[in-house]
Amino acid sequence: MPALPMNEIARALMAHPDVADAVISFERSHDGRQFEIAFVAIDPDRLSAGKSSHLQAEADRRVAQWRRAFDQAYRHDADSLAPSFVGWTSNFTNKPIPEPEMVDWLDRTVQRIRALGARRVLEIGCGVGLLVEQLAPGCDVYCGTDLSPVAVHRLRAFAQSRPELRHVEFLEREATDLGSLSPHSFDAVVLNSVVQYFPGIEYLHTVLERAVNLVAPRGHIFVGDVRNLELLPAFHREVQAAKAAPGATGASLERKIFLSIAQERELVIDPNYFQGISDAIPQIGAAEILLKQGSSYELTRYRYDVVLRVDHQAVAACAGETSLVPDMKHLVNEDRPLATDPMAAAFLQHLGMALGNALRAELPDAQLPAAVIALNRRDFAEIVPALALAPADPDSHEAAGASV
Repeated sequence: MPALPMNEIARALMAHPDVADAVISFERSHDGRQFEIAFVAIDPDRLSAGKSSHLQAEADRRVAQWRRAFDQAYRHDADSLAPSFVGWTSNFTNKPIPEPEMVDWLDRTVQRIRALGARRVLEIGCGVGLLVEQLAPGCDVYCGTDLSPVAVHRLRAFAQSRPELRHVEFLEREATDLGSLSPHSFDAVVLNSVVQYFPGIEYLHTVLERAVNLVAPRGHIFVGDVRNLELLPAFHREVQAAKAAPGATGASLERKIFLSIAQERELVIDPNYFQGISDAIPQIGAAEILLKQGSSYELTRYRYDVVLRVDHQAVAACAGETSLVPDMKHLVNEDRPLATDPMAAAFLQHLGMALGNALRAELPDAQLPAAVIALNRRDFAEIVPALALAPADPDSHEAAGASV
């Protein structure tokens, strides 16, 4: 294949309406092979529009993901409906997290929720039913909701097979759909190991704003297994170091760490979001951040639990107030975001692949970059100085404008 000048490739990328800037970087693999990567900055307005278009597609993807998980769980034993730890895979090894660590993680989570003393519990995102099995027998009322029809169907069948669970109600719905539930009808609302799959911090805020109206005076909202944004760089550094091929260069490792953070597809939250949440949701009187405890390094070091206490006087004062648009002022801080942006990351990953496909269609006989990586403008500006950039064509002013 003929090798096109790198500025021609950058110019072709910048012809796309979503692309605000583009550079080509020379990379070297751990075994010495040289290849190119294209990095593009996406126009902020186009990124915002792209996020919105990906919202429903991401919800559909989550449902399909759950369906695959349940298919895997029951493939070998179709008669077994009991909850299991299927799908809990280590980021470090890509292997299942050892079951003793998972059992310890579950036991400690159950202890923390039981300590709240709730007799009426709403669990949002009940999944395979790990908490249902442990907590529901000791509750007068237990209601579990989940987005996955497969999860809800399995749990209903499982509950009917266990006398101590026959009072449990399961509802197929997304986390924000709480309108049919009665105000102040639960002592605790539980969201355990589920908020990382929410499409963004605004979505979580809406869930909490609606959930707080369901909690009785002196009740609680338990948000468990929250991934810690403050520790996200340390997490990805450890993961990439564990997976690095022999001979990988320090520069290559740093690049992978940076991109892993920039392309994070889960919702990872700064604890300060919860510490300031009562300013936006006054019914929440206090927030307690709890360090995870247990034998699993991965499930404890980078995550935390949150207990939100519902102030009964504030609940009474706000009883008639509802807001269709949550007050998000305390979340706006461009210099230090309080959470990752999963929908932006999903759109950028999709767009990078689409740009690569467009290049191959436009230049089918040319030697092209191995990948196109789409970034927001802030991450693009941060990574470009560390790249080994392809030299621009001195005869082309357009090419000079396509590099930073």
